[in-house]
Amino acid sequence: MNRKKILHFGAGNIGRGFFGQLYYESGYHTVFVDVVDYIIDILNTDKEYPLWLVAEETEKIMIRNVSGVKIHELEKILNIAKEIDLISFSVGVNNVKGLIPILKKVIEEKSIKSPNAFLNIIIGENMKSASTVLKQWIAESLDSNAIDYFLNKVGLVETVLSRMIPVVPEELKKQYPLIVLAEPYKSMPVARNMFKGVPPKIKNFLFVENIEIYEVMKLFVHNFTHAAFAYAGYLKGYKFVWEAVLDEKIKNLVHLAYTEIKKAIHSKYGLQNEEIDNYYSDLLVRFSKKALGDTIARVGREPIRKLGKEDRIIGAAKLCEQQNICPETICFFAVCCLHYNEPSDPESQKLRFLLDNYGINYVLAEVSGLSPDTSLFNRVKQKYTEFWKLREKML
Repeated sequence: MNRKKILHFGAGNIGRGFFGQLYYESGYHTVFVDVVDYIIDILNTDKEYPLWLVAEETEKIMIRNVSGVKIHELEKILNIAKEIDLISFSVGVNNVKGLIPILKKVIEEKSIKSPNAFLNIIIGENMKSASTVLKQWIAESLDSNAIDYFLNKVGLVETVLSRMIPVVPEELKKQYPLIVLAEPYKSMPVARNMFKGVPPKIKNFLFVENIEIYEVMKLFVHNFTHAAFAYAGYLKGYKFVWEAVLDEKIKNLVHLAYTEIKKAIHSKYGLQNEEIDNYYSDLLVRFSKKALGDTIARVGREPIRKLGKEDRIIGAAKLCEQQNICPETICFFAVCCLHYNEPSDPESQKLRFLLDNYGINYVLAEVSGLSPDTSLFNRVKQKYTEFWKLREKML
């Protein structure tokens, strides 16, 4: 068993720009698996790729000890999986289900050839109840002979991903096809109790006992406020997130929404206000970094997903209502999101089409899962109806 090799599905920004660095610095050889053939070809030729940590002074590092396998090369994947006890993935929430047939094969082979060996699968997605969902999907697909092995020997481990990775400018990508830009921040909360056997020694894995509170903070403090700056910034014609953070009217408005969320988190989870404030203060510093060049278009993309019933905006509003806190300002930002109209973003254009052709009632019901007889539905609808008057006053 090679305990210093790991199989990672997804050689995109999070895979190369976050997991790849932590594994390399911990002495692992990372085998990336991806659907994009040219990425795998370059990884296998160069056996390294550049990662630039962008701050006031950019740190340029090379991530080495890497190779790649194409997603359709199942036999190669299975042969590598035989000799390791650690797999991870970061393929995007919408693509996770597509991994199930491969994970099923890996687990079934392990159950036959290494029935006493542990296998841990690290979930690199900001996905609600990720381990529970993945467990159900895998269990439904497995041969009955592998179920016991799966339940007793396979760990499904949740993480929280908070590193910001901006879009690489095209001219830089032409020069360095696999380059990733990222902020220096590289701490990754990981659920210690979800591992089977002894957790691996990986630098900057922050092993925590209760991952839920970290997930809540990431989704409703980090992701919500990041999106709020982006949607308000878009409405004021900004290109970069840092411009929105430096706009005092936007910053004050985001702070009001954050305060609603902070009260709800404190009420439900008992987390101290000071700890939540420190987390948010650190985010503001990170969001305001000009050198990172993080764009409104990147942070605001996929507004339909971000308006989902459990996602950062509607989910935050629901959490507030559950704790008897009125999500007044959160709902204003929901409407800012509804007015996001970015030509380069297919979801933005689809949202525009739905609103123009079916109306706000349809969107709140079908996209956000809200019932017309709820206060949240009516609060968002009212702000949508009055938006242009509100925008002039608030932004």
